[in-house]
Amino acid sequence: MVSPISCLSILVSPLLVTSLFYQVSNAVNDTYLDSLCHKSTDYDLCKSTFAADDRTSTADLNGLLLISISANLNILETTIINRIPKILEILDDPQDKARLQNCSTDFSFALENLTGAYLASTLKNYTEAVRLATDAAFNNVECDNEYNTTHRPSPIADVPRTVGRLIFISYVIVGEIPE
Repeated sequence: MVSPISCLSILVSPLLVTSLFYQVSNAVNDTYLDSLCHKSTDYDLCKSTFAADDRTSTADLNGLLLISISANLNILETTIINRIPKILEILDDPQDKARLQNCSTDFSFALENLTGAYLASTLKNYTEAVRLATDAAFNNVECDNEYNTTHRPSPIADVPRTVGRLIFISYVIVGEIPE
């Protein structure tokens, strides 16, 4: 007598294999990924971002979009949780502290918007994903503006620059996704 579980596994196994094959067959090849990175504002950042993520080898365009947003989320989280508090501990100038705390707030808003962009991308709502990524870019620029009006160098100048470039990489990918 055939058990219901074995019957179910007979039905599910081919579907699983088909879905795995479908995912891999729709994966972006290295040449296409290279052409995407050439369209970005930072080829090296684009290549290194995707090279560092194990999901890249089987990712389609939507998967690459999720990877680019994830990379940004990781940078912002690390900056808010680790870098900014450590820098605040060693700063003496109250204005420098205020600027950096404002950046932390700006990055928190950017993090919230990029989390929404990630969720919208999983639902393939690219219009919403782009809108939220754009809002995150504006949040990100606010931190840059904190220091652009002063003659003091930002201790986290690399973060707004990298976040902005990763957002642009996300825009390039969305531009490649057929409507």
